[in-house]
Amino acid sequence: MNDILKEEKKPVYFNWDLHYVCNYRCPYCWFYGKWQRMAEKNIYPPLEKILKIWDNIYAKYGPVYLDLIGGEPLLYPQIIPLVKGLSIHKIGITSNLSVDVSDFARQIDSSRVHVTGSFHPSFADLDTFLKRALLLKEKGFGDQVCYVAYPAQIKPMAHYMDKFIKNGFQCQVQTFWGEYQGKQYPLSYSAEEKALIVPYLGTRENEKWQLEPKAVKGRLCRAGQTRANIKADGLVVTCGGDNPQIIGNLFSEDFKLWEQPRPCRSEICPCNDWAGTLVENTQVLFPADPDKTAQLALVIPQTRVSEKKIDRTLIAPGRVFLTWDIHYGCNYQCSYCNTPKPWDPPGKWDKQRDKIVYPHIDKLLAIWQDIYDKYGSCEVHITGGEPFIYPSFLKLIRFLSAIHTLEIITNLSSDVQDILENVTADRVRIGTTFHPEFVDLNEFLQKHLILRKNGFETWANYVAYPPQMGKMGAIKKEFDKLGISFNMQPYMGNFNGKEYPAGYAPEELSHLKACYDNEDIVNTKTVEWKTGTDYKKTRDKPCRMGQMYAKIYPNGDAYRCCGPHKETIGNLFDGTFKLLDEALPCNCEPCFCWRCMLVEKEDSWRQHWIVPEKKVYKT
Repeated sequence: MNDILKEEKKPVYFNWDLHYVCNYRCPYCWFYGKWQRMAEKNIYPPLEKILKIWDNIYAKYGPVYLDLIGGEPLLYPQIIPLVKGLSIHKIGITSNLSVDVSDFARQIDSSRVHVTGSFHPSFADLDTFLKRALLLKEKGFGDQVCYVAYPAQIKPMAHYMDKFIKNGFQCQVQTFWGEYQGKQYPLSYSAEEKALIVPYLGTRENEKWQLEPKAVKGRLCRAGQTRANIKADGLVVTCGGDNPQIIGNLFSEDFKLWEQPRPCRSEICPCNDWAGTLVENTQVLFPADPDKTAQLALVIPQTRVSEKKIDRTLIAPGRVFLTWDIHYGCNYQCSYCNTPKPWDPPGKWDKQRDKIVYPHIDKLLAIWQDIYDKYGSCEVHITGGEPFIYPSFLKLIRFLSAIHTLEIITNLSSDVQDILENVTADRVRIGTTFHPEFVDLNEFLQKHLILRKNGFETWANYVAYPPQMGKMGAIKKEFDKLGISFNMQPYMGNFNGKEYPAGYAPEELSHLKACYDNEDIVNTKTVEWKTGTDYKKTRDKPCRMGQMYAKIYPNGDAYRCCGPHKETIGNLFDGTFKLLDEALPCNCEPCFCWRCMLVEKEDSWRQHWIVPEKKVYKT
């Protein structure tokens, strides 16, 4: 034993949580659900003080390997001068590459710094991530990419790994430690999941990441002697195990590592630190508890278990939006209507999904109260069919508007006095669709003016059906005179043997686009998305549809969006409806909406998922 204790020390290795700040909210993160509390530990000493501390470390232990983690290290104040000053040591940085790295790559000496990109598909855009990773690789900062085998993102993993490998990167997949859908991981990986993970499983000190917990309690370990973890407040502990021991504080003048290895106090070692710290050929000095080792739920620290409650106000666009096709009944029979009809031929509509169900009003009220309890006040977009002929609709919207805010799309055929008497302008917006086959323009405009006089926000939609395109420009001018937004919707359906919107002739498209100017963002985006080709390439890109948005059909089935999805996210009426916990890759081709919530494209869509600032609602 004495010979082992006198064994030459290995190089010193520090993991440093620079700060608990991150622009992502990955559900598999150690700090998920606890960012606000963890951020209270953040301290930002003057740069000179930090560098002096690490000069002292150099004097004691020589050049160490310092792995900067967090939180997101590249969001740390003065990160570039900090890394420059720390480069007397060998630096490793694990980053989500969510920020521009060009200045970093230009100013930092890559011979002293290695950067590992950590790809998080729920938040990162693959093309942007690759572009930044390739720049760092070209500049000599390394060629490693890591990825967490979180159950929800195992299925698309091979697609991402293939992309990285083709671009010359080494992939390091790490196992997930925590709870997912009531199961504890990594013990709960299925045989199929293991088969997908193993080919890409990363290593530390030539030992693969664990698919089964490594029992370490009682083993002699050099954690605290040659390796240590530093917290954002300076606290230094032995490791990332479930029962680490405190060594001291980095900011204390008398800080020093232990001089000898000590028996491990943790049941397991989820961070794989054991691969470089366990002392070989030593007996177990005190036994591990086999029951605890076998039952992962008992040994994973509480700070590492995913929280089931998600604060969606922190995720763009800040509120949940739900589109509810309440039913397809209507008092109009427009020749261009593309909503399903029972008399339509087979194949025109989904007989199961589009089946109209009318739950009792009391059940509906309870359902929407439950949605409020789970997700806070949502923006509910009610459309159809014609909502105002839905049974007990006025009672329904009186209740809904008390806890949610509403956007109702109507043909405005009902008495507007019903709207004025049942809901208020600070809780409800009225979107209309003008159907010239069934309603007089002046009558329609007068109803708009009454609503606007009473404080309601209103706008109008118009379908660019070929036979009614000729009058479209003139009709739009009448709405423009009154300051009412007039949105043109390209026709989707068959006319004269041609499928639209692809069937628009060049002159029809020119006429459509001539009816609005380029500053009319809604019309510009709507028309270009539905009639162009460059705006629909969203497949496999991470999207928040399903996490912050859902489309609900008349039978209660809910989908991520309006696209041709095959898998639901539950049913509103049977209690199985549940929003996704994270953004997932888009599985639609083509995408139906220019407002789709692509991750890292928030600047292009966030402003279109808002409600008026005057609205007051509970979250």
